[in-house]
Amino acid sequence: MKKALIALGTIVIILIALIGGLIVAENRAKVALEADVADYLDGCAITPDTIDVHGRPYLLYAAQHTADLSYVDLDPAKGTNKDQVLVHRLVDGHADRLTRFITFDYPSGQVRPVKNPDDSYTEVATIDGKRVTFSARAEGNRLDVLADERFLTDRALPQAAEVRNVSAGDDGVVVEVEYADTDCR
Repeated sequence: MKKALIALGTIVIILIALIGGLIVAENRAKVALEADVADYLDGCAITPDTIDVHGRPYLLYAAQHTADLSYVDLDPAKGTNKDQVLVHRLVDGHADRLTRFITFDYPSGQVRPVKNPDDSYTEVATIDGKRVTFSARAEGNRLDVLADERFLTDRALPQAAEVRNVSAGDDGVVVEVEYADTDCR
């Protein structure tokens, strides 16, 4: 009986050590993937505030030097309340796509976004009872946000980009841009 308990105890200790080792290795792999994303973004002149790498198990992705999808929060500049970059499929320092979502503050007043029948956001909001349509355009490294075709605000971008979508959300005017060049180095 004593030998059986010793054998069982040994097996339990080995299992605990293996599970603990896997947990530590998984956390280290996540940190390595976050570092890969940070290095890539440094070449793009983008300074991350936080990085959230998706895709598990991290060990397999880290072994392949691949971060499937990463959400990167940036420190919002004046006039914005959220700035987020999505790095799509980063493999050995090259991303398939680099998309950025910048949420600009609304002009002052009572704001109510106008939604589609399916509850998705449109590019229109009602501000103090007046219907306002938002749009954006990117020229070179500059992003201009317009309200009823009049200049509202602008933002410098680290490289040329194309506007993909504009919507009037609950927190502000969300502009989605996709960078033209994903090889930032």
